[in-house]
Amino acid sequence: MHHLGFILILLLIAPLASAHAVPERGVVYQVMVDRFYDGNHSNDGSFYDPSHKNYRLYWGGDLEGLTEKLDYIKSLGVSMIWVSPINDNINRMAFGSAPYHGYWTRDYKRIEEHFGTWRAFRRLVEEARKRGICIIVDYVPNHSNPATDGEFGSLYDNGTKVTDYYADAKKAKLNPYTGSLEAIYHHNGDITEWSGFQLKYANLYGLADFNQLNPWVDEYLTEGAMLFLENGACGFRVDAVKHMNLGWLESFYLRLYSERPLFIFGEYYSLSTERTADLYDFYRYSNVSSLLNIPIRNDIVRTFATFGGLDALARELEAYYSNFVYPNKGLNFLDSHDLVRFLNIAGRKDKLERFHMALALTMMLPGIPVIYYGDESYLVSKEGKGDPYNRPMMVFNNFTEASRIIRTLAELRKTNDALAFGDFKTLYANYSVWAFERAFGSHRLLVVMNKGSSTNLTLALDWPDGTYRDALYGAILTVRGGKSALYLPRNSFYVFHVERPQRVPLIGSLTPYTAQPGQEILIAGAGFGKDGKVLIGRRRAEVISWNSTEVLVRVPRLETLEGWVDVVVETGGKRSEPARLRYYSGSDVPVLLVVNATNLSGQLWLRDNLPELAEPRSLLMSSTGYYFTVAPLPNGTALSASLYEGERWGALTPLNVTLYGKVGGGALLLSEKPPSEGRNYLPVVALLLLLGFLIFRRRG
Repeated sequence: MHHLGFILILLLIAPLASAHAVPERGVVYQVMVDRFYDGNHSNDGSFYDPSHKNYRLYWGGDLEGLTEKLDYIKSLGVSMIWVSPINDNINRMAFGSAPYHGYWTRDYKRIEEHFGTWRAFRRLVEEARKRGICIIVDYVPNHSNPATDGEFGSLYDNGTKVTDYYADAKKAKLNPYTGSLEAIYHHNGDITEWSGFQLKYANLYGLADFNQLNPWVDEYLTEGAMLFLENGACGFRVDAVKHMNLGWLESFYLRLYSERPLFIFGEYYSLSTERTADLYDFYRYSNVSSLLNIPIRNDIVRTFATFGGLDALARELEAYYSNFVYPNKGLNFLDSHDLVRFLNIAGRKDKLERFHMALALTMMLPGIPVIYYGDESYLVSKEGKGDPYNRPMMVFNNFTEASRIIRTLAELRKTNDALAFGDFKTLYANYSVWAFERAFGSHRLLVVMNKGSSTNLTLALDWPDGTYRDALYGAILTVRGGKSALYLPRNSFYVFHVERPQRVPLIGSLTPYTAQPGQEILIAGAGFGKDGKVLIGRRRAEVISWNSTEVLVRVPRLETLEGWVDVVVETGGKRSEPARLRYYSGSDVPVLLVVNATNLSGQLWLRDNLPELAEPRSLLMSSTGYYFTVAPLPNGTALSASLYEGERWGALTPLNVTLYGKVGGGALLLSEKPPSEGRNYLPVVALLLLLGFLIFRRRG
């Protein structure tokens, strides 16, 4: 009996196998902690406005308040909560504002006292887990706090001051390869040109910019993130990835992924989907982790809140999603803390109906939906529109039509894999009407909407004959002989769905989809049966757990020169189509790769025959006469890299130049001579000495 009781206790306190681990099957709820709910008045502290009128002061929301409202959030069908940054922030006003938002960190190992303590965070995690919800933390590794106001970039390590921006400037040295003046921070002024060197090495809006290649900074930021994992976080939203070297982020993520399969997504701020050089880098970042789908958000809002054709939106979205390896890993949202809320933009009489349509669409497109706090209760600001007025105090109301839409589609997401993993195909579109289908194996979805006058729609639809009922409003769709007929009232939005057994194994996603040897990844899909085997790069992977929809495996060490390798599930004599895994050799460290720019010009790229450099990496040209990039590379690896030239989005031309070097930490200046070339007399001298000794001994 004692043994049975102990087992029951373990089952109660341990997280369920694979629970909340497949992000595509879930919905994210974004919370700005200070503006949600005040659960502990004793920590309201300084710079606090109890009247909630000054949008630049603290309003009292905290971790205890969020914990108190978990049942409310659960009622929406949410499976992940993204909390705004909760690390310790500066204790002064800066730029006329208190750091209520959490993005002005001073200590990455402590919790902001206005929000609570590590104990309060652990309790939030534990209580959320009981409700089937996991906690994602907003983490800010690009910068600390304002360099020229407030605490002037003061940085602490668990309460002990390390430096500030001006003290650090006295220790800063010019990096001879990048042209960056740096120590713990970069000291290159503010960003004035939003491309190239400044994008990565200058201060974003006056915030003290970290030099992540400084070994202390690298370790410090990693340790800070690890503290959240040790206290139960299931992932991170990483701020301002646009402004950090991709190579450093890759090594940073790999260290975090080595703990367990996490969900990490980044904020790469770009409002346009046009094929700019900037957007090319956006897609490169998406090959490392998921990203917020910021470029398409304004198109969605404009089309429903003001004007624009659904046919144009359909074309825009199809082109956008086609650029991703895993479009279902991106995150769709209607409102956020950075952008004006939909209901503050729309000036229409039917703005609530249009809001419902746009909200439902973000939950049905490829990608994981994010609900910004208060979307379900039509939260808006009467005082203004943009930042900080898009961050009013929460109003709790889960009895609205918006709440019902969120709840209904969140539940459908858990049962219909076409919503989690399916493809995306427009069946019909004009200015006012749009019908698209998503399919994943035997699961199908048909989404139909009409923002114009009432109309009848006939579609060619390859579904079994029968009658189908819409999940939201109960509308009826009849299918006969591959034809369907449907009546569409004005401002209508319908979701029809089919779920049938999947007889053949089919992979929907990998979490994460970047990995190194020994790391665990979660394979999600359908038709996996009771057991089987998994091949990664044609090698059998160790299976940790297995069920019909999820398999947890450990990545084997591969002998490969490819950056992407195939993952295949075999069960019951049947084999899945391959999924793609971004493979790293292991033991990777961020390395500054440098090329002498003498006799070189234009946009250059570097490539090598190892996974980390299998895809060409673009090089920046410095002011000191070098080209450079940052890449995660296995320590001790010998490189023989090739140079290419060409513009982003275009074909690359080899320059027939091979550069050599050996990774040993820090910067690596590549040379046209391999390490074995050049005169090295030491082995010859040693051999002559040995021969002389033997001759002398023989004669003696």
